[in-house]
Amino acid sequence: MTKVLEHAEHTQHAGHSGDIGKFIGLTMAVIGVLVAICGALIGGARNEMTRAMILQTQATSDAASASTKYRIVLVNVENLRGASAIPQPVRERFVRLYADYAEERQTSAERASSYAPLIDAFFEATEGYEVAQLLAEIGIITASLAVLLSNRPAWYVAIVFGLMSVGQIGRTYLSSSSAVHKAEAFIHVKDSAYREVRRAHS
Repeated sequence: MTKVLEHAEHTQHAGHSGDIGKFIGLTMAVIGVLVAICGALIGGARNEMTRAMILQTQATSDAASASTKYRIVLVNVENLRGASAIPQPVRERFVRLYADYAEERQTSAERASSYAPLIDAFFEATEGYEVAQLLAEIGIITASLAVLLSNRPAWYVAIVFGLMSVGQIGRTYLSSSSAVHKAEAFIHVKDSAYREVRRAHS
């Protein structure tokens, strides 16, 4: 009778171990999905940051062009001061050009610098998602150890790391979305001002 009870106890223990193994395997699968999600979010943030940097480069080129035109007109205005044979309408035309290009130079420089907050927002988002990915990877490693050692506390630790990864993803998404929205609105204002100046000049 004693041997029968001992056999039943071992069978029940083995059954519980098998159930725990299944749950740990499910945990590893879920955390693996988190790793994949983090990888996609990191790639998306990097691509958007690259796009913003390209647009900033184009805006900087426009600002350099406006600055060059401003300097050329400034030199001509300075030369007109000592020339008495220049008709008054020509003088007035150069003065208007000087004012126009001075305004274009300022607005184009502000437009170029307005991309910096957007680039910073995507950079911080990339870092935040990388932290989330690291937490998820640690969770998978811990879950793997839990399977090998049939260790329930290690499984709990893996779950904690998975939850921390989810929390990090949520915090990063909320903060980066708000920062990106504000930065894009700021860029829109500066871009509209620059294009309005360009339309007025043409």
